[in-house]
Amino acid sequence: MVFSLKKMFFICVFLLLVFTPVFSQDGEDLRGLTVPQEASFTYISQYERDTGLFSSSLTGLDLIKVGLDFSSCPAETTEGQLIMEQYRQLVEEVRTKTYQRMPLAERGEAVLRLMYRDILKKYVLKESSITAMFQKGQYNCVSATLLYVALAKEAGLETTIYKTTDHSFCAIKTEDRLIEVETTNPYGFDPGTKKALPAQKKGATSWAVIPQRYYRNKITISDRVLASLVGGNISTLAMKDNDFGLAVPLSIARYEFTRKEDSTGAQQVKDEFDIVLTNYVYHLQDVGRHVAALEWMRSATEEWGVSTTWQKCIDVVVHKSVVFYLNQSKVEQAQEVYDGWSQQLTERTQEEVAFNLFVGTMDAGIKDVEPAKALSFLRTMEQHPVASSIKGAAKLKENREYIWQSQVKVLVDQQQFLEAAAVARQGVQALGTSRVLSNLEKQCLNNHAVTVHNKYAALFNQKKYQEALEVVQQGLMEVPGNRTLQADLNKVQRALRN
Repeated sequence: MVFSLKKMFFICVFLLLVFTPVFSQDGEDLRGLTVPQEASFTYISQYERDTGLFSSSLTGLDLIKVGLDFSSCPAETTEGQLIMEQYRQLVEEVRTKTYQRMPLAERGEAVLRLMYRDILKKYVLKESSITAMFQKGQYNCVSATLLYVALAKEAGLETTIYKTTDHSFCAIKTEDRLIEVETTNPYGFDPGTKKALPAQKKGATSWAVIPQRYYRNKITISDRVLASLVGGNISTLAMKDNDFGLAVPLSIARYEFTRKEDSTGAQQVKDEFDIVLTNYVYHLQDVGRHVAALEWMRSATEEWGVSTTWQKCIDVVVHKSVVFYLNQSKVEQAQEVYDGWSQQLTERTQEEVAFNLFVGTMDAGIKDVEPAKALSFLRTMEQHPVASSIKGAAKLKENREYIWQSQVKVLVDQQQFLEAAAVARQGVQALGTSRVLSNLEKQCLNNHAVTVHNKYAALFNQKKYQEALEVVQQGLMEVPGNRTLQADLNKVQRALRN
């Protein structure tokens, strides 16, 4: 099976890359992860050795060796040498005159039978490792297809490799047509045709038919991309186990191994590479390692440039880091992050992050500060570039209103409603216009009128009409036109006349 990537974390320790360690500010390395100084896959194909030129085609031997590299078992190791010996024995057989005299179709089917006779024992969906295939007989579509293509090349057959979103298989070219090979089944040669099974009893004949499938989304891929699928599947599984130390370098190795190739398959490798690096940086942030995330992202950007996916990563990570520091009231650190990355952000993200910094700077400047000093600080913020934007101006005004409101609240809590109204009015004058403070002034005046009314009512009920008159007249001077106090005035005047 070919495992697809959907927002996955991907990164690995691949022994065949040359790395320069990247360290976080606290001196700890990034869980052993590094960014290559010279990110290049050190395996050189036979064609490259012979000509010095790049080619997407590999020999059968190349395919097995690269597959072993991606399986973390280089051919030069003791374990790798044993596997290479197994492979050489298979090669010797497919190169015999018996095979070479066969028609192409018959030869292609014989290669598949040989694989199941000597190597393949059990299909395991998640097992792409070439090591597991040779040592345990466990295989899936990627490892089985790689082995078939390698042996087919050794047998003198011309192959075409196919990949879908979740499967890989191949075909061989015969004298008159292409014949597909479903490598995950011993009877998968030329699906749709029936194959005779070994007789279970005398005189009995059994048949097997592997249904032919039509893959609408299949693409043709190169030998290099096929080999890289081994690393792709292994790195995906490593990511699911949070084994980033295995997943990232594998993804890097895949990309470096195919990056010179111009094909849909190679572009898919690049797309997956971008996703892997993106999700690793996201992971570092998720576990609170913002400095490490930014440093790793910087190194990766310098090494591999910026793609559409990576640009989104930069935007998200920088924005999230700035917000993280602002939430901790670490404005200087937030500003430092923005200054270091602003030129690499999209215009929209620049505006969003700059606005967040503007807001964070204001919040820090007015936190636990006396109102007068807070208002003075906010006046200096009027010179900030963001203050001239619609959002910035609105936020600045909102904060100034908040300071005035806080002063009003102190007086309201002391039931000094008339004084509170005066402060709210002063705020409106300072701001030019403020619906919030204007409404607050009205509420305070209404509350003051209620206080006056209650005082008046107590005197009126005690028949102290003259004192009640004086109270309500004073109230109307303070809250002109208040209907409740005007009614009180009319009532007490009638009482006095009677």
